[in-house]
Amino acid sequence: MNDVKSLIAEMENLEEELKANNGCLRQWCPTWKRYCLCKKLAKTTQRMIDLNAKSDHFNPFSHPIIALDIEYHSSQNFEFFNSTKMAFDQLWKALQQDGNFIIGLWGMGGSGKTTLATEVGKKAKESKLFDRVVKTTISQSLDMRRAQGEIADMLGLKLEEESNTGRAKRIALRLQSGERTLIILDDVWAKLNLEDIGIPIEGNHQKSCKIVLTTRRLEVCILMGCQKEIQLQLLQENEAWALFQAHANVDDAAQEVVAQAIAKECKGLPIAIIAMGTCLKRKGVDEMKVMLDRLRNAKPNNVDKGVRDVFACLELSYDYLAMPEAKLLLIMCAMFPEDHKIDIEIFLDMEWG
Repeated sequence: MNDVKSLIAEMENLEEELKANNGCLRQWCPTWKRYCLCKKLAKTTQRMIDLNAKSDHFNPFSHPIIALDIEYHSSQNFEFFNSTKMAFDQLWKALQQDGNFIIGLWGMGGSGKTTLATEVGKKAKESKLFDRVVKTTISQSLDMRRAQGEIADMLGLKLEEESNTGRAKRIALRLQSGERTLIILDDVWAKLNLEDIGIPIEGNHQKSCKIVLTTRRLEVCILMGCQKEIQLQLLQENEAWALFQAHANVDDAAQEVVAQAIAKECKGLPIAIIAMGTCLKRKGVDEMKVMLDRLRNAKPNNVDKGVRDVFACLELSYDYLAMPEAKLLLIMCAMFPEDHKIDIEIFLDMEWG
């Protein structure tokens, strides 16, 4: 680089001298000095060509930054209750056992499976049980390219292949490199062909690559051939009230009686407890009683039996949003596909329309 800077400065000086020595008779009769400058310019040009050719032999000394690992995405508000601690310990023990290639974590929707799996992944990375922890969300309608892209990003891998099959082979080669990798497949709804994504299921790599999948159904764990199935139980009554109180902050005795009854209606589901607790903050006794009555009489239609309780709580928390603009924003977000990253510019275009 020093040679390049020196050569550029020399070339600029030569050009200035050439402008000052245009020769006589309107350049029809060049001077001897201009002739010498032109010869020097030709030699300098050749030196530039040689220097440029030499640069092709340098080895690359820069590398792309690998995307942030899963440990940076763990929940800051994660709390251990007896139910979650039991599942956490079982999952952690299963990861340490060599015979477990696929481990299933199952439980009701809203019970905290994603958060728990993420926390286990964080511990696995911090304790150096795995060199890398990657996570992708599968959802009901699998977007193969998005799932492959998320895995590749966290592996520091660039996918240039056009076909999904070619991309899967590239990911498989990376996972077979010997690096210990934990893959978290979140929200799996049906049997999934791991090789289609790029996760090899045959060979000796199973000791260095393991999978944790989260699902609402035990049947999915069985269909996926999990060596270990772990159920995430719902919160017990005292645990549910502790979580509810952390978000509702009820300090009046009369309110507390009604609030405890509402917490009980959440059926131990963390997502429902947090939603209702936040909704009840700074509400009076009369409002609380109305909410309790609505919860007890809620009968959501066209909703799976396993999520009716949480659906009723979320519907009520939506109804109690203070501003109509807030409701509109939430409805607009719900127009996007499940687990879709909403681009703010597109969102604003929709809102304006």
